[in-house]
Order: sequence, then C-alpha cells, then structure tokens
Amino acid sequence: MRNRMKYNSIASKFEKLSGIETDFINIITGYKTDHNKKIIASPFLFIPPEVSAAFNIITIKIPDFILNKTGITDNLKSLYDAVVVSDRTSFCNRNISPDSSYIFKTPEGFGEDASVSLHNEIMLMLKELFDIDIKSINIETLKKETAVYEKLRRLVRSISALRSENRFLLTNTQLTLIFETALILPPETAISFISPVLEEMKKVMENEIVKINEKDESFKIKGMLYGGRSIPSDIAHSIEESGILLIEDDSCTGRRLFDISLNSESEYIFYELLDAYSYRALTPCLRSVNERYELLYKLLKNFNIEAVIFYKDDNCGDSREEIDYLRIKMMRDGIDPLVIDKNNYKEIIEGYVSRL
Repeated sequence: MRNRMKYNSIASKFEKLSGIETDFINIITGYKTDHNKKIIASPFLFIPPEVSAAFNIITIKIPDFILNKTGITDNLKSLYDAVVVSDRTSFCNRNISPDSSYIFKTPEGFGEDASVSLHNEIMLMLKELFDIDIKSINIETLKKETAVYEKLRRLVRSISALRSENRFLLTNTQLTLIFETALILPPETAISFISPVLEEMKKVMENEIVKINEKDESFKIKGMLYGGRSIPSDIAHSIEESGILLIEDDSCTGRRLFDISLNSESEYIFYELLDAYSYRALTPCLRSVNERYELLYKLLKNFNIEAVIFYKDDNCGDSREEIDYLRIKMMRDGIDPLVIDKNNYKEIIEGYVSRL
C-alpha cells in the first residue's frame, strides 16, 4: 500500500499550521495591533464577513481548542471585541455565557426576503456592538474586502480539488487543518499560512512521474460525508481506503463553507453577497432540514455523488436528528445512504463496498 505521507515536501509546509494552537493568542492580538481592526468571533461562521470587514471588523470562528474548554468567557472577552451566537439553540454555544455574547437572529428561507432579513440583522448587530450605521458603508472598501475573502476561498477550493485528484497529496487530518486555519484566522493571515501548501502541491502534481505512477484507480464510487461539528480523520481515511472517494462534505467546518463565489468588482456587490449568503445550506442547528435538502442534497446528483455517508456525531444532537429525514430523501433520489457511528463504520462501509 502506498504511503499517503510520502510527499515530505508538502508535509513540511504544515509545520507553521501545526503551531497555530500554541501561538494563537499572539497571532490574534498581533493582527489587531498591526492592522488596527476589531474582531467578532462566533462558534460557527454564519454571518457574511465581508460587510463587517468594510468597517475594519473581522469575523472569525472560535477554534475548537478554545470552544471545548469550560469557563471560556474571560478568554473570549480578552481576545475578541465581540462574540456573536445564533438565536437557534446549538451544542456549540453551550460554554458561552448569554450575558457575554450578542444574539444574532438567523433568517429563515432563502432568496429576496431572506436577504432583506440578513441585511437588517447585520444592521442591528453593527449598531448595537459598534455604534455603526450600515448606511455609511463604502462600496469600494467592500469590494476590496470581498476580494480578500474571494482569494481565501479560491485557495481552499484549489487545495481541495487537487487533493480529489490525488488523495495521497494530503491526509484527511491535513485537509481538516487547512479548513480550520481558514476559519479561525483573519483572511490575510490565513492566506499567508495556507498558500505555501498549494504551491507545493502544484509542484508535486506537475511531476510527470507522479502523474503516471500515483494516479489512484482504486475508487469505485464518489461520495459525500456528512457530520456535525467535525468528522474524525481516521473515519474519513477508512472510508477512502475502502473505495469511496469523498469529493464533498456536509459538516460545520468543511470544504462546503468555501463554496461561495462573488464578483468583487460588481457595483452591486452588497446586494449580490447578501443574496448569495441567503442560499447557503448552513448547518443543522441553523437551518431546517427541509431547507437544507432543497439547497444541498437535492443537487447531489448533478455532482455525480452516488452515496452519502451519514456520520452520527455524539457532540451534535441537531445533526443526529435530521439524518432519518435525509436518509429517506436520498433513497428516493437514487443515492445510497449509509448511516455510521464511531463503532460500526468499518463494518458498514466494507459491507457496502463489497456489494458494488
């Protein structure tokens, strides 16, 4: 069996990323000082970060290594200028004191009405937290900030796409670290950390020997892996080793969060980004299961996905509750649904693949 970590030149580019947890406080405080910006933090990214960025306010995700701790309120207050949570009940909010956070009402639906609701909620948030009138937004500044986020999203998508071509380039653990880095750091900082990985991956892929000898023909079908807050890397690895190529995910911290593509040069960028964000499938705790089906699962056939592996996450009650609904929908759509947990995944996956 070929060693997925044989590309040492790529692995070496992760040294800086692997040190983020240790140096996280210095990275964030240094960024605030150097760029003279404020930071909003949330246990999940569900607010368009471009709008706040136009007012020198960056929106990032609270890292799991902070979120998982009890008594984190003082740490959050000292590190971030504001903490924003959704009005929807969520496991991820459990350690955050309501008194120390701003509650953002997550709009229902999608399209024009949802875009207006999203605009109004952002308006209220900026006024309440920073006494900012959203009407004073500078469109040229918004374009500039949108371009930065677009660069980050394209970077992450490019890494994910190359990894789909040759899964030996990155382990699932490394891919997860890429996603997490892009979510928990300011965009400019995340880009500087992640860019060297993509450049090295391109160099490896340009090597004709790799193209000829390392192309993986062992996959039988393409699949999507569903999970809650995160999906254990060893489970994702086992699924791929069994013969299912995971080209898509549906988790709170996965590649799907970087799917939005915007024209940062558009004169109507403000309205266009609100509309685009209104169509995000979001996560089980932030959007109803029937809406998530319409926005994501109904479209899976278009991406040649033949199976959805539903991972029951013990740490996410919301995701566990919607699995039955989505499982039935997938069967009706002609896509194979597999429901696994941390104890039975090998047996179920191997049994399924053996029948293909």
